[in-house]
Parts: sequence; structure tokens; C-alpha cells
Amino acid sequence: MNGSIGAVPESELSIQERLYPESTCFGCGQANPDGLRIRSFEHGEGVIATFQPGPQHTNGMGSLNGGIIATLLDCHSGAAVLSAAVEPSGELAQLWVTAGLELRYRLPTFLEMPVELHATITDRSESAVWVKATLSYDGKVRVQAESRWAPIPQR
Repeated sequence: MNGSIGAVPESELSIQERLYPESTCFGCGQANPDGLRIRSFEHGEGVIATFQPGPQHTNGMGSLNGGIIATLLDCHSGAAVLSAAVEPSGELAQLWVTAGLELRYRLPTFLEMPVELHATITDRSESAVWVKATLSYDGKVRVQAESRWAPIPQR
């Protein structure tokens, strides 16, 4: 993805805030004050988000830590999956969990500017959902991800 994804009004509720506001997930949990607390939004055929890295997210050499990048792409991809799992009533029809995540780090990602995240569902079945996601910085795709998601069995 090149270029800016555009600003999302602060007043608009993110997928995470609407569907699972009590989550304490490190990456996307809005109820985790020490987490990344990413906010993803539906946009066209996918979901978008921006994230401003801080100095605590460094790899120690001036770039964004690879584990933080993996967390951002994993949780943002999950927002795409869960957004697609909403029933007409507004409730989640099914919960899903990451069953596989492959990353391709193409270029370093620095800390000075926000990163842009984009995720799109590429295929789905009753037993899996596949997502492609990217992390861009300064108008260039820095990291590509492909993930597979599996439903969590109902208790």
C-alpha cells in the first residue's frame, strides 16, 4: 500500500472498541493500559489503522522491534477477521484465533512517524480464514504478512 490511508476521526469507535472493548490483549486490547492498543477501522474491502511507535518499541538500533511489528500485523489481521464475523444483530458470530502467521520484513521501519496497517481477507471457509496484511512507513511497504485464522470452539 502506498500513500496515506487518511485520518480517522478520534470519535469513531474502532473494531476493537465496538466488538471486544474489555480485551486485555497486548496488541489490540483497549483494556490493557500497558499494551499497544491499536485501533482498526473498516475501509473498502479491508481494515486500516495507524500506530505511532514510541521509544519503548525500538529494537535498540533505531528501528521498530520485529516482535512489535508481528504483534501489530497479527492483531490488525484479527480485526479484519472479527469484523467479518459480526452478525446482523451486531454480536460476534464466532471467535477466531491465529493459526499461522508468516512475515516478510522488506525494509527497516523507523520510529519517527506513524506506521500504516492494512489487512484484507483473501479466502475463507468454515474452518479457516486467510488474511494478507501490510505495514507501511513513509509511503513504502516495509513488512508483508499472511495469516490463517481458526475458529475457537464454543464451550
